[in-house]
Amino acid sequence: MNNISADKLRRCSDEALKTYGTAYIFEKRASKLRQKLLFLSFFGIASPVSVGAIISTYSLDSNTTEKILFIAGSIAIIQLLLTLWSFVSNWNNKLTYSIESKVSNYSLSLQFINLSHNTSISAKGFDVELKILDKEAELRASLDNQIDITEKEKRMGMRYGLRKFQRACASCNIVPTDMKSTSCGVCGKI
Repeated sequence: MNNISADKLRRCSDEALKTYGTAYIFEKRASKLRQKLLFLSFFGIASPVSVGAIISTYSLDSNTTEKILFIAGSIAIIQLLLTLWSFVSNWNNKLTYSIESKVSNYSLSLQFINLSHNTSISAKGFDVELKILDKEAELRASLDNQIDITEKEKRMGMRYGLRKFQRACASCNIVPTDMKSTSCGVCGKI
């Protein structure tokens, strides 16, 4: 590398780890939200279809039909309340944001890695590229910090980043090999 300081290379590596871990946090959030929305969508269709199938299969006078319709109606009320909660909690927008953040943070991580491994760049070119990436990462972090990230999620992201980049945790000095929870206050308790 053309006189690029070890500190700057280390900063690239640190930012790659940090953005990679943040991407993982939002990837996990997106996965959970997607499952919840699929569940709601399925039951939003399954409940009325079930009622229609029951009515067409049994006569309306049937005692069984009455009991089944009561159960189906109860399920429909629960489903309606859950759907209302998803709207109030803004699950669709949270899913969209989580996917956007995941993609952006993984991209930033890759760009930091590529910059730190670029042997053909001049020191001045490196500084310019690093400044641009720092601004992008700062903007992304300011957006992500508006979305409450829990301490548990931060530890999970740290563990994921440490595992990916095969780096030892600053607290427990262990290089994670899996995502199993440990007692470490920096990369564990997930």
